[in-house]
Amino acid sequence: MTKSENTEKATEGTTIKNFRSNSDIENFYRYIHENGLRREAFMLMEYAISKVAKVKKTRKAKTLQ
Repeated sequence: MTKSENTEKATEGTTIKNFRSNSDIENFYRYIHENGLRREAFMLMEYAISKVAKVKKTRKAKTLQ
């Protein structure tokens, strides 16, 4: 089995509950921790969440009108 096949099978069964236990996510968290990138990762997450929140607000406002 190739690496891409393994990744596809892992993402097919990924749910919210087991998202953090996904090996790719664990490796990403480990990389952030080992390289001292917590501040930068936090800033990126805040930025992404703010963009998503703005889109959700505009969608909600449009459906209410």
